[in-house]
Amino acid sequence: MDELAFDRGEFDGLVDEIVPAYQRVQVKKALDLESTTEAHFDDIGLSITGEKRENSSMFYTGAPGQVGTGVWDYIKAETYDLLCTKSAKYASDRKEGSATVKNVITIVATAAAAHFNVAAGVMTGAVTVCLISALKIGKNAWCQANRP
Repeated sequence: MDELAFDRGEFDGLVDEIVPAYQRVQVKKALDLESTTEAHFDDIGLSITGEKRENSSMFYTGAPGQVGTGVWDYIKAETYDLLCTKSAKYASDRKEGSATVKNVITIVATAAAAHFNVAAGVMTGAVTVCLISALKIGKNAWCQANRP
């Protein structure tokens, strides 16, 4: 995983290829960020996953119940597990030379989609933002900041 690096051109191509059209504008905001503070990336990630409520006249309703792990937090945890640990869960995915940006996005999006019972494509935008944040901030710094 050490061979992964932020490459704007590579991410531009991937966004157009694998991120759903309705998520692309927000993902491209993450690419355009000059600031590399995690709070900015978290804001975009929470917006994509629908966990950040925008100001509006909408009234949110729902049955009371136990709140589980949020989608954005789950994506960050899976990304951390893949990039920052040597866990057995992703051992085969960490093989030297097999780690590409597209593979990492696909692996984490598939894991998150399976966990939340949705299509993997729904997760690709948020996973892409998460990986952009890890690579723009710097993998070691991102791993340190996201250590459980």
